[in-house]
Amino acid sequence: MVRQHKTEVMIAGEQLRMRLHDGKLIKDRRHHLRTYPNCFVAQELIDWLVSHKEALDRTTAVSLMQHLMDHDIVHHVCDKSPEFKDAKLLYRFRKDDGTFPFNTEVKIFMRGQQLYEKDQTNSSKRSFLTLKDGSIRDYL
Repeated sequence: MVRQHKTEVMIAGEQLRMRLHDGKLIKDRRHHLRTYPNCFVAQELIDWLVSHKEALDRTTAVSLMQHLMDHDIVHHVCDKSPEFKDAKLLYRFRKDDGTFPFNTEVKIFMRGQQLYEKDQTNSSKRSFLTLKDGSIRDYL
């Protein structure tokens, strides 16, 4: 049950990360003469979550992001605080800065995610489940 919950949190975090990249909320940002790559402003993200009906209100949105922080999906760019705050603070997804803690389960998840993304960008209807001999097995 715990493993399933972790997987669901990782999937939700990855889906959110991809949507935020598409929506241009994640980008390089400057603060005090330093550039922080691939990050987002917490306050802007909370606005986005509420306006896109991903959360009922700001409090719920902060709780959702705190849950992602608790599972090491996102973090403050300087790792100053373990608490997600609805403020003009910079956060980033650990996958975007290469600090995601990898264990066997996470490696399997990431490989599955890569295959999924590759399949989504592939315009053909072919399955990515190709056998060694080059034939494709259909799993319906």
